[in-house]
Amino acid sequence: MKRLLWFLFVFALGFAVAMLLAPQSGKKTRKKLMRQAKKLRLELEAKAEKSMDALNDWKVSVEELAEDAAKQLNGNGKLDVDSISGANA
Repeated sequence: MKRLLWFLFVFALGFAVAMLLAPQSGKKTRKKLMRQAKKLRLELEAKAEKSMDALNDWKVSVEELAEDAAKQLNGNGKLDVDSISGANA
């Protein structure tokens, strides 16, 4: 019984100290966490959109390079040297 009373006393003391030293209420903490989570979500969405734009630009560049390379090849899959050097004259 003595140990139980001692435990309850220490628990109550710890709880009181925690309440006195708590920087803000739980409601304020939850609001702060929600604001930070929303800010982080918006930042991640912006970075994802920027990355998608960069990937799309890269895709277009690769497609253009592939088209240019295909134009340089003749019908049998070999490089058409005349079209590169301009020796068609």
